[in-house]
Amino acid sequence: MAAVLTVSGCASPPNNDRTELRDAEDGFPALDENWHAGGQFVNPEDVLRITEGQTKDQVRQLIGNPHFTEGFFGVQEWNYVFNLYTGVGNDYITCQYQVHFNDDMALESTRWRDAQCPSLLAPIEVEEIAQEPRQEKLTLSGDVLFDFDSDQLSLEGQRALARVAQTANSDYAVPSLFVVGYTDRFGSEKYNAGLSQSRAEAAGAYLSSQGIDSGDITMAGRGEADPVVECPGAVATPSVKACLKPNRRVEFTITESVL
Repeated sequence: MAAVLTVSGCASPPNNDRTELRDAEDGFPALDENWHAGGQFVNPEDVLRITEGQTKDQVRQLIGNPHFTEGFFGVQEWNYVFNLYTGVGNDYITCQYQVHFNDDMALESTRWRDAQCPSLLAPIEVEEIAQEPRQEKLTLSGDVLFDFDSDQLSLEGQRALARVAQTANSDYAVPSLFVVGYTDRFGSEKYNAGLSQSRAEAAGAYLSSQGIDSGDITMAGRGEADPVVECPGAVATPSVKACLKPNRRVEFTITESVL
């Protein structure tokens, strides 16, 4: 049985007059002070492209101007209010998103006010494989975890891997993980094997930083092997690449170690 870890939402934005947001001391501005009543719908792909080192102009090109009266010059924090669809009909949730810049005004980090918001950008597919000993497979899109043609983890990819680590640490007494990277069929077999291996190793290293013993993590790259979908077309056009997206993935098989 397979499932996707996401959240349910509401078909209308939450009440902007939320006292708990105005009184909260979590570093986010009051929701009702933003320019867009009810939040602004955003292309999730644009948020996923936000990455470390980007300039303010590059951030603005992707997700627009900040949604609060914060200023543009010398300001090291921008705040946004985005509406993200849940995948259930027209349901969506309203999310606060914050971007931090360093002294050189290059993007340093981002954060969300609510944990369910990044889970909508990077849903995790879960498949139960066995019960004794317990074993399940978690799958994440490679397009979410990594920038194009790169083994550098994206900001949202790091958040998604933190959720994988949380699952392993909270649901298993002694978890062992088998991390496998895959690519689509475009590119040479040798290149794809190398890229998938380096991506698996990057994911494994991050899981280790999240409290999983590195000795309990095995990593492998299988390139274009074991495709999930078959798509016609010999040229990597946008439509063919979109069709092949399920093949570009990283799988995490978590097993309860038997002592």
